[in-house]
Amino acid sequence: MKEKAIKIFSMVFLITLFAKVLGLLRDIFFANYFGTGYVATSFFTATRIPTQLLDIGLGAAIASTFIPVFNEIMQKDGKKKANEFATNFINIIALIATIISILGIIFAPQVVSLLAGGFDERTFNLTVELIRITFPMMIFTAVAFSFVGFLQSYGNFNVPAMISSISNIAIIVYLVLFRETFGIQGVATFMLVAWALQVIVQIPFARKNGYEFKVGFDFKDSNIKKVFLLAIPIIISTSVLPINILVSTRIASGMGDSAVASLEYAYKLFIVIVGVFTYAIGNILFPELARLSASNEKEKLVNLIQSGLKAMSYILLPLTIGVMIFSQDIIGLLYQHGEFDVTSTLLTSGVLMFYAIGMIGFGFVEVMNKSFYAKQDAKTPLVVGIVIVVINIILCIVLSNIMGMNGLALATAITVIANGIILAMCGNIKTKGIISKDLIITIVKIIVSTLIMGAIVYVINTWLINILPKTTIMQVLRLVIGGVIGVIVYYISSVILKLPEANEVRRFIMEKIKK
Repeated sequence: MKEKAIKIFSMVFLITLFAKVLGLLRDIFFANYFGTGYVATSFFTATRIPTQLLDIGLGAAIASTFIPVFNEIMQKDGKKKANEFATNFINIIALIATIISILGIIFAPQVVSLLAGGFDERTFNLTVELIRITFPMMIFTAVAFSFVGFLQSYGNFNVPAMISSISNIAIIVYLVLFRETFGIQGVATFMLVAWALQVIVQIPFARKNGYEFKVGFDFKDSNIKKVFLLAIPIIISTSVLPINILVSTRIASGMGDSAVASLEYAYKLFIVIVGVFTYAIGNILFPELARLSASNEKEKLVNLIQSGLKAMSYILLPLTIGVMIFSQDIIGLLYQHGEFDVTSTLLTSGVLMFYAIGMIGFGFVEVMNKSFYAKQDAKTPLVVGIVIVVINIILCIVLSNIMGMNGLALATAITVIANGIILAMCGNIKTKGIISKDLIITIVKIIVSTLIMGAIVYVINTWLINILPKTTIMQVLRLVIGGVIGVIVYYISSVILKLPEANEVRRFIMEKIKK
């Protein structure tokens, strides 16, 4: 079972990594053509609702409520009834998203005023124009994530992990070939097409598992009512990070044209780096968490949650230090081309460094939220989420006055960490044993290994900066040397401190070598 889980994780990780790399490539092309000026700022603001708030919030709600209810119907009433529920659910969610999209288009000026009241007239007007184009992305986001839940319920993790690759490829092709012909309005329109592709590519696989499209809406279905009662608090609780980002955007809109764009580039890169691990681990854990919760296997459930928290810590803590040390090099190499100049690099790298602090919190939130949703407990993440949003607003106001854009990023990082810790504490209250002596000792050992690695890499990197020529090739060489030394030092430290995760890594590598 464990070997099978590792194989599934490896495949999902590779597919997710490929999708994230494509997403990063998409952003590199966009940065090259549009930089951090008012056009980029307008575009990023216009795409925040459908691609962040709803992608993370609504997407997580659909997947986290649909999967447990769908599997419950499957066990009680069989595949046919479960698939009928899926059809009804997708029809209703598409209808709701369509209504919200129409309202968003009508009230676009008011939405922009709420999100970015500090924009000048030129930026404001362009943002209103673009948001009217992008709002219907909600419809495709809702339907796409419904199919994700459907396919994952049948054990198909590869196709859902692949869908963003399809849309990213489409956008990259458009940016390279047609951006000069249709401008930023064309980019927004083609994003709509790209998100529609996320739905289209899943349909054949859904049909193989018995999905049949039928027109109709049965709002009286008790299972539909159950899903939506669970979904409302989940949407709110899983939208904590996107809401925090929207708060940052609102404040940053008064800091000049470059502020919002710099925050966006840094945040997207942060999500690429942290998301490839957290989403892969979270998506693999969730079905098993749901099964263990349903069968009331408490000891196994606790062990699985702890394994998730340890895995997140083992991967994300050293990654955090690495990104902080090399933030300027990373941004410079990826984005500093065309319209994205040295000033843009300095602004964006500073923001990325502070966002990186929140990586471990991001991982903890993913594991703990999944554990609560598996038990169909949406109330706890909801209450915690409301508290976190309030804390974030306060921190954003205070830290932005002291540190500017960097303060907004630090506020987000602090609140994400607080969110993860509070959720873990609440989880421990409801399911005794999650926060155990073994978990704390393991995390402390990981922190020690991370600090040793960070200190050595920092010293070596500083030395290399002083002796190597200031060229792009040497910059890449420093990153490679720092990364290789960091991995070796971290692994050796892990072995010396007897971290079980180090043995898992060694065993996995040895198995691959033997094959």
